[in-house]
Amino acid sequence: MKLIGMLDSPYVRRVAISAKRLGIALEHESVSVFRTFEQFRQINPVVKAPTLVLDDGQVLMDSTLIIDYLEALAGPERTLMPAPICHDALTRCHDDLTCTSPKRTNSMQK
Repeated sequence: MKLIGMLDSPYVRRVAISAKRLGIALEHESVSVFRTFEQFRQINPVVKAPTLVLDDGQVLMDSTLIIDYLEALAGPERTLMPAPICHDALTRCHDDLTCTSPKRTNSMQK
């Protein structure tokens, strides 16, 4: 797979760093959407960085979509995303946020 875009872009860097942390090797091609517009347009007609060219020639764009794709390739044991919060934890959190302590209630009444 080939990552297209300049590493001075935070979005291109985000993908490059995520791929490295996930253990996925990407070839990188520094093509600027500004300086080499026509070259970029030949790779991706939308001219959006980052662009990920898959091994089968498909083109992905948008850093979030690309990282989601890389996450799926890496599998759940290598994810960079936090584990989902279980329903009970959400319920406890909600209860804590909706309950007020006597101190808070008294100070709020002043």
